[in-house]
Amino acid sequence: MKRSQATEKSEDCLAEISLEAGSFAGSLGFSLRRHYVDDFHLRHVLALPAGSHVLDLAGNRIGKRGVFDIENYGLDVLYANLSVAKRPDIQAYAECLPFREGFFDAVICSEMIEHVMNPLQVLEEIQRVLKPNGVLLISVPFLNRIHGDPYDYGRYTDFFWAGTLERMGFSGIIIEKQGLFWSVIVDMFRDFLYVKASNFKSGILVSLLGAMVSVAKTAAVRWDYSEVVRRNPVLSGYTSGFGIKAIKI
Repeated sequence: MKRSQATEKSEDCLAEISLEAGSFAGSLGFSLRRHYVDDFHLRHVLALPAGSHVLDLAGNRIGKRGVFDIENYGLDVLYANLSVAKRPDIQAYAECLPFREGFFDAVICSEMIEHVMNPLQVLEEIQRVLKPNGVLLISVPFLNRIHGDPYDYGRYTDFFWAGTLERMGFSGIIIEKQGLFWSVIVDMFRDFLYVKASNFKSGILVSLLGAMVSVAKTAAVRWDYSEVVRRNPVLSGYTSGFGIKAIKI
């Protein structure tokens, strides 16, 4: 794939996501960012053959943050995480995975790469442990607050992901923008209210704020997937992050 083709895909690919209840529940603690991440992994994991040997890199066996649970799709999942508190199968650094070459049918790396100082080294390790034609699924934040775990090192554009994966020899590169201008704005608003709500003594007030944010989240998704926003070079230039799929050649 030529770089221009990869870049065009990254700019144009906006998946039509589900607006089903659940991830739009009134909880202030559930962000639109998390909704997009869950939706991305759900759609692409469903396409993996049953029984596929999948590495969930830095995944949580317990205390999962969203509604997506990779355990529910008939896959052979192995968890690798540096934190033993997440109950991984194997404790490991992402930059030095203890698996032989070509071991996995798929690797999922969700909301982790921003927390490593050398993302290219992590990508090289992922490529090494994937089988030929193995699937890589990544989600990464972009316009999202700085957050520890324990540290937060970087934000990378779709141009970075398209160019890097192409140079590494991946094919079938698809990069989805996960929400545009309105999703970014609403998540900032939700984040602010979530912090403020911890000081409120009235449960009724918190519930009302949650309901208000739920309506705003639903509206933001619909607006961002409208042609008016998608064709506007300013409004479409914002995104909460990216969902990335690539195939190892």
